[in-house]
Amino acid sequence: MNMHRMLADLLSAINALLAVVIVLLGAASGYQWAKSAGENLTFGAGMGLVAGLVAAAIICGLLAIASLIERHLRLIADDVEEMRARGQS
Repeated sequence: MNMHRMLADLLSAINALLAVVIVLLGAASGYQWAKSAGENLTFGAGMGLVAGLVAAAIICGLLAIASLIERHLRLIADDVEEMRARGQS
């Protein structure tokens, strides 16, 4: 059980870094698209940045919600375990 908690905590810590990577990859992809299409490079990077922000919000937002739910379930489980240890049902 402690391994599950450690992995859940690790996922929470990595989530912010993952968001930054997704945004930067989006900007780089937009830049490369604009370069290959002969468009304005700033416009392409900006559009990629916006797409990266949207993707990061969806992916990392869902991971953050799952992490928050896990944390709340952990608190409930600890409270139930504590109540059982005291002899209450």
